[in-house]
Amino acid sequence: MSDIRPDTSSYVLSRIYAQGWNAGKKVLASGTVEVSVARAAIRNPYTTPEEQARWMKGFTDSFEHRAGPFTTPGANSWRGPTPRAKARIS
Repeated sequence: MSDIRPDTSSYVLSRIYAQGWNAGKKVLASGTVEVSVARAAIRNPYTTPEEQARWMKGFTDSFEHRAGPFTTPGANSWRGPTPRAKARIS
């Protein structure tokens, strides 16, 4: 059974996902083009399998989903993004 209380699990897991997403966006912003699963796992601060999986899902989703020009490096609402190599999880 999970260590997370049932009444807060959805909220807590959503926050864990968001932390993984933010960590992935920081990696993208640093200019890293490729990140291995092992290197991503080292960044994961959680200990339970459920929490680790949720964090990793947020981390990997951040590489796959870019929502508009505000999340693309070098872009804003008045000009397009600066071309940049796409990051991948290997």
